[in-house]
Amino acid sequence: MQKKLTLVLTAAAALLLGFLIAFTAAGANPGGTFTVYGERETELPEPEAPGYNIEERGKIDVNTALANELADLPGIGPALAGRIVEYREANGLFSGTEDLLNVSGIGEKTLEGMLPYITVTVP
Repeated sequence: MQKKLTLVLTAAAALLLGFLIAFTAAGANPGGTFTVYGERETELPEPEAPGYNIEERGKIDVNTALANELADLPGIGPALAGRIVEYREANGLFSGTEDLLNVSGIGEKTLEGMLPYITVTVP
């Protein structure tokens, strides 16, 4: 009987602790401040701005880039990045940037927006 009571109380305590953690996390404010009891208030760093930083990362080679790398480019999201990789796998390497126009969803305007950020290296 004692073991069952201990087990029930332990499970209840764990459940209560889980609710407290979830409730506290739901009120969290990214980029704001938080308090850890026993320590001073600490400012959280601001999240990085979304987008592709060419100065930091350089141009992306569309013949070798992974979908998650392509998705960071202006005008390209995860779905279009996936189609670029699928096209490359099905049809072989791109011979030039204009070949990207053959990918469903890439038109002249999208390609124009990508050009400063991409390169095509043909082995």
